[in-house]
Amino acid sequence: MADSKQKAEVREPRILWYDIETSLQTAAIFQLGGNDWIRPENLLTERYVISICWQWAGESKIHSVSLLDDPNRFAKDPTDDYYVLETFHKIYSQADCTVAHYGDSFDKKYVMTRMLKHGLEPLPPIPTVDTKKVCKQQFYFNSNSLDYVGKFLGLGGKINTPSGLWLTILKEGNNKEAVKAIKTMVEYNKRDVALLRDVYNKLLPYIPNRLNRELFGQTVGCPTCGSNKVQSRGFQHAITRTYRRFQCQGKCKGWFRILKTDKGSSTKHRVL
Repeated sequence: MADSKQKAEVREPRILWYDIETSLQTAAIFQLGGNDWIRPENLLTERYVISICWQWAGESKIHSVSLLDDPNRFAKDPTDDYYVLETFHKIYSQADCTVAHYGDSFDKKYVMTRMLKHGLEPLPPIPTVDTKKVCKQQFYFNSNSLDYVGKFLGLGGKINTPSGLWLTILKEGNNKEAVKAIKTMVEYNKRDVALLRDVYNKLLPYIPNRLNRELFGQTVGCPTCGSNKVQSRGFQHAITRTYRRFQCQGKCKGWFRILKTDKGSSTKHRVL
């Protein structure tokens, strides 16, 4: 009975991969080129969110929401991204961890900025993984862009977008050309999520702040990917404690440790 109860309490953490696409913004300037500072009052239009795409770990479908998904709002004002942000607010709030490339520095901050403008409630505090940070901190790629890292790892790159795609969306408002451009943008956005997912899975054993599955009821196996295929690999000696060290032989190949006590090893996992 105890075993069946324990199994019933174990669940997969909800990991959300996502990516956003924003518009251009317009400003009044005297000349092209140079490094002239543009005063805030010269900003004529604010950028807005065109689309957001996401995928849940363990699911095959990549979801999307864009300006086109609220036709009445789009017809009235093609820059009104309230529906996009309201929809994604509900999705983001269900996650145990979110993953985005450059997400901590841009995607999440800009999503929160637009949510604040629209009067939406604050997002719950959810752990994040920024794969660009992982690339920068753990490796020495020639470029930390998602496109470059994906190609370098043999996972493919981003979709090449038509020249002037963002400009078409900005200039054409809600006519047929703009609608066509936004649909193309959504497909571009979806590919970014697929690439993000694959890069994340490749980087998984190197991500220092990944979720520990022990917090979701798992007490045996790899705390990173859940595999029961683990191998003891000696000990790690800290200043006051000794840990038994393990390496996953399943999906992630990551390392973790368990505190060694006088009676053997505790059940507490510590991800290395």
